[in-house]
Amino acid sequence: MLTSDDLPFLESDRIIFKIYACEEHLKNLKYIQSKHGDLLAKSARINAELETDSFISQLYGIFDSMFLKINYKLQLGIPADKLDIYRVLTGLSAETKGVELAHELDQVNRRGNLYWIIIQLRIYSLEGSVLSANPSLLIPGSRLNYNEVIPFFEHLLRQLRIFLKNIRQNEPVLL
Repeated sequence: MLTSDDLPFLESDRIIFKIYACEEHLKNLKYIQSKHGDLLAKSARINAELETDSFISQLYGIFDSMFLKINYKLQLGIPADKLDIYRVLTGLSAETKGVELAHELDQVNRRGNLYWIIIQLRIYSLEGSVLSANPSLLIPGSRLNYNEVIPFFEHLLRQLRIFLKNIRQNEPVLL
């Protein structure tokens, strides 16, 4: 659990904080599953839905925080309320030093890749339950089952860490 000693970290690196939040939501989902045996059990459903939606929101927020940091550090000049991946890509394309970063962001945004999957999860979670969804509605071609949501979320978080590590190596000033 975070303490008051962690406050500088909470204020200075929202990306790391949001990864931490994702980990906490995953721990809570695992606890719910172990306690109730099934995330869709009547006694578990509301808490499982809350944790699932919160996890997805934090994943999405990691990218929003990253876009803000890229915009600020590389002085792209995009208004904060207008930031999205496409504006960041356009801004980076205008910067000769942002070519590699633009390539990384473009790759992660392609259909079936990390950011694209997170967007699909977010959109679906705004309309319905990710836990009871037909997996192919979330990710076309997916055979994901609700009881596999925790390993799937763990996989997404691992992919995200790898992506962020690559960005840190290529653009250490950013993250």
